[in-house]
Amino acid sequence: MSAKTNLIKIGWDIGGAHIKYCVESRESDVIWYDIIDFDFWRDYAKLSDLIISICKEYHQEESSLVNYFTMSAEMCDCFDNRRAGVKYILNQIHKIKYSSYIFSKHGLIKFDSKQKIPQDSVGSYNWYASALYVSKFINDAILIDFGSTTCDFSIIKNGKIQNRRTSDIDGMFTKELLYTGCSRTPIYAHINEIMFRNKIYSIIPESFSSMSDINIILGNLSKGDIYSKSADGSSHSLLQSYKRVSRSFGFDYDRSKRNLIYSLCLKIYDIQVKLIDETLSFHSEKYFKRSNFVVVGLGLGSKIIRNMCNKNRYDYLDIRDILNSTIVNGDYLSNLFPAFVLNRLSK
Repeated sequence: MSAKTNLIKIGWDIGGAHIKYCVESRESDVIWYDIIDFDFWRDYAKLSDLIISICKEYHQEESSLVNYFTMSAEMCDCFDNRRAGVKYILNQIHKIKYSSYIFSKHGLIKFDSKQKIPQDSVGSYNWYASALYVSKFINDAILIDFGSTTCDFSIIKNGKIQNRRTSDIDGMFTKELLYTGCSRTPIYAHINEIMFRNKIYSIIPESFSSMSDINIILGNLSKGDIYSKSADGSSHSLLQSYKRVSRSFGFDYDRSKRNLIYSLCLKIYDIQVKLIDETLSFHSEKYFKRSNFVVVGLGLGSKIIRNMCNKNRYDYLDIRDILNSTIVNGDYLSNLFPAFVLNRLSK
């Protein structure tokens, strides 16, 4: 490769509901990044075509292009098991014919015919990529990635990642993974009824609304923040969020019920935040009982994590503070952080 050849790097996070990617040049200048709405369980056969189309968009003459992949879509129910999912995704990546690396718990592995990919160590390790990158900046931290569907806790002590998880079930056993998110999670995930002003309001266990509606109503997230579909497929406007939450409680929306709906939303929000706070406290006690650490917030719900930490007096650092020091308008990168860091870890 000549010294003048421009190297284009694309980091990919292949998820079950979204595909996230970040394009950078050799000089680590971010060219473009995006989150693609992609129902993997339905559209999985289109994966290689999607990757190729984006590679072609950025692969120009006298340039070289390299892809870096991490994944969590292997758990989709279109596969018999996770191992079959990993194998399918790797086969799709093989079809693209561009130079590619796969991220594993052992680091980036060149994807070619000579190198065997250890399939048990590449599925759902996107959280580890984020933690590995943050560990280069901060020695003692609990990284909380509060996304649309999950909340990941990564523990960094003395610059080393302390997590024990090797799979989703391990993550849930060790409290390093909570299946609760700030957008796609149904509002009945952690509670089925609410007592308010001497009345019990039951939550209908149907997918009428989600936590994105709760957070829009409470002002934690704006319409423009949400990158996932709403429960009914309509917009993420404040009015539509009120209507969806009303449906979950079995009544029709009208303006006279706004205060009631807001109060019910606050109860649901408080229960979710309490779960996250209790999990943070668990890891704090386990790993940092007699030492200082900082909480690093990441993902779509990082502002919620910040508010929780401020209320409970945890030292807090937003990942945006790191990104904005080098990248103009880097806020959105927090939502696709694993895709972004794969390019940086490739150095």
